[in-house]
Amino acid sequence: MVQAHQTQMHNLITLTNYQTRLALYKSAEPKQYEGPAEELVRYMLFANEAPLEAPVKGTSGYTEEFAARGPRDPQGRSLRDFDLHTRMFKYPCSYLIYSEAFESLPKPAKEYVYRRLLDVLSGREQDPAFARLTAEDRQAI
Repeated sequence: MVQAHQTQMHNLITLTNYQTRLALYKSAEPKQYEGPAEELVRYMLFANEAPLEAPVKGTSGYTEEFAARGPRDPQGRSLRDFDLHTRMFKYPCSYLIYSEAFESLPKPAKEYVYRRLLDVLSGREQDPAFARLTAEDRQAI
């Protein structure tokens, strides 16, 4: 599940990066990169995540090792913390926001993504796609 998420997230980061650079080169309208950037925001916040029907448990120690690699906030939370009961991650925002690939997005795309994250997490955005994000989720993210 993690590998599938990581692959799709990197695909969307790459698409957003490419479309933004192309738009900047051609002096095109921002909508050329805002579409892919919006897809990226929705995927990064797990907007269409299928709920788990049963808890997932492994035996390899992967979940502990994976979670231990992530940065933690002062409350000890990390975007790498798993839930694995009803959804994959405890905090539904992709840990790849900390990746070099995300950091390398051109400024206009990154600004769009951050603006949209603020809209969603502050509650200004009422799109049903984000309805699964509780107030607690939004605050923790």
